[in-house]
Amino acid sequence: MLHQTVKNYSVISHIADSNLVARGDSASPKEVIFHILQDNKIDTEVLDIGFGGGNLGEMIRRNPDTSHWSVDGIDGFLPNCHNQNLFGKKLYRNVWHGLAQSMPSDMFSKYKIICLLDVIEHLTLDTARWLLRTLLTGMGEDSYLFISTPLWFYPQGNIQSGDLEEHLIGVPASSMMALMPYMYAVNAPLVGGFVLGKRSLDFIEFFHPTTDKNFSYERGMAVTQAVGMQCTSGHLYKL
Repeated sequence: MLHQTVKNYSVISHIADSNLVARGDSASPKEVIFHILQDNKIDTEVLDIGFGGGNLGEMIRRNPDTSHWSVDGIDGFLPNCHNQNLFGKKLYRNVWHGLAQSMPSDMFSKYKIICLLDVIEHLTLDTARWLLRTLLTGMGEDSYLFISTPLWFYPQGNIQSGDLEEHLIGVPASSMMALMPYMYAVNAPLVGGFVLGKRSLDFIEFFHPTTDKNFSYERGMAVTQAVGMQCTSGHLYKL
């Protein structure tokens, strides 16, 4: 179930005191967001799933070419949705507390870009497959899904109670490239960012994450090289 805490840039829900700290950032190549559209000057609505500390929203809104974009966020960790300091900056138009899988599927169609940055590896295998299919199905015909994930089983556990930080799956590069991305970039340590379109639905059956914690960085790199991906940090590759 979703609970809205910010509406039209204003906090509409009680902000609870907590010893838990708002947190969550992505090692993904977030700058790819500025290269997805042919014209960044058009009015654009963005959904930031698992917005964490709000770094993506701030990056978008601080860039003069995209400062007019409207960014909405959803996060399953309550302190992130009660981050008064973040909301005071008026970066996120609407914010919901809850899981993306609780969002009505028809909501996805309103967004030009849906961002799922370093989120899918925190889900179970079945939920990850379901969510990816749901996002691709629900988004508009001319919309984009910007997804990032470590291309190996990056070991990470929870830091705070309920923070959803534990990694449950690893995603091989072969799974992501089989989805026919329009572009990709890779940051250290082997974290790939991929831009998908509606056409990826035709290849969704090839998305095969693994629960094998022995899927190491070295094995992930071997798969990445085998499928011909380039791994130079800071470079964007268009396909």
